Amino acid sequence: MRRTITALLVAALAGAGLAAAVQPHNLDDAIRAQERLVAARPDDSGVLNDMGNLLALAGLTERAEEAYRRALELAPETAIVHYNLGLLLRQIGRERAALRSLKRVVELDPSDPWGHYQLAAVLEERGERSRALHHFSRAFVLEPELAQLEANPQLLDSKLVSHALTIAYVERAAMIESAPRQYEHPRRITRLLVPEARRSSASEEPSAETTEPERRPRKKKRQKAKPDG
Repeated sequence: MRRTITALLVAALAGAGLAAAVQPHNLDDAIRAQERLVAARPDDSGVLNDMGNLLALAGLTERAEEAYRRALELAPETAIVHYNLGLLLRQIGRERAALRSLKRVVELDPSDPWGHYQLAAVLEERGERSRALHHFSRAFVLEPELAQLEANPQLLDSKLVSHALTIAYVERAAMIESAPRQYEHPRRITRLLVPEARRSSASEEPSAETTEPERRPRKKKRQKAKPDG
C-alpha cells in the first residue's frame, strides 16, 4: 500500500508520542484549507482521511477520530483509514480499539508491511508474544527497510526484533531461488532454533519423520553445504 507523506508523518509522530508536540510549518493554514475542501466534498472519504491526518498532527485527537470514522462510513474497506485510526487510538491510549483497527488493516491488505508492524507493536504491548512475533516477521519479509533504524525508529521499542529478523531472513531466502541455502529445510530449522517461529507461518514444512534422507526419493545427488565466505 502506498503511503502519503502526511500519513507517514502521522505514523512516525504517533509512534513516538509526539504528534501534539511537533507540528509542521503552516499546519493551521493547511487545516483551514482542508476544512474548506471537506465542506465542498463531504462525501469524499479520501478528503476526510487527509483531514484526520492534519488534525492528528495538530493534537486535535477527538476531531481527527471523527474525521476518520466519517471516512470509514463512506468507504468501510479502505485500509489506509483503518491504519491511521489505529495509530491515533494507540497514541491516546485506547489499546483495544487500536488493536481492532490494525487487525482490520492486515485483513484488508495482507501485503501492507506497516500494518503488520504496527499491529505487532500493539500485540507485544499486550503480552501476546507469539502473535506479535508473527506480524513483526511478516513486516520484515514484506519490507526489509523496516529493519533499519533510520527508516523505523520504533525498532528500539521492541524486544522481539532479533527473533523476528531471524524468521524473516529464512522466509526471504526461501522465496528467492538464487539465495544461498545452507539448509535443505530452513524454515523447520528456524522453528527449532527459535521456538516462537513455530506459529509465525501458516505453511508447515514436512515433519522430521518425513525429512530423513533414507525416506525421501533421491532424484539427484545432494550438494554439500558450502562454508560461509
